[in-house]
Amino acid sequence: MTENTNTPEKEEPKLEELINFPAKLTFKFIGNNNDAVEKIISAFFADKLTLACNISAGRQSRTGKYITFNVTATVNDKEILYRIYKEGAELPHIQHVL
Repeated sequence: MTENTNTPEKEEPKLEELINFPAKLTFKFIGNNNDAVEKIISAFFADKLTLACNISAGRQSRTGKYITFNVTATVNDKEILYRIYKEGAELPHIQHVL
């Protein structure tokens, strides 16, 4: 007789179970190292998302081509969170949002 070793797959927890909204979150924006990047990020949060945020410059890449910015904001719901990652990565001069 063969034992059934298949176990039911565990369901992934929902975002609402992991994060209690509103939540103060920090995002890392990685962009080209130029003067426009911080202004683009600031305008994105203020104008497009209407969220207040605190932006601080992080580190430059070893070659100096890229720079990171740490952005802290209070996010009210998962839709805004998804928009930050999706639309933030599509901003000019932005390479990634973590």
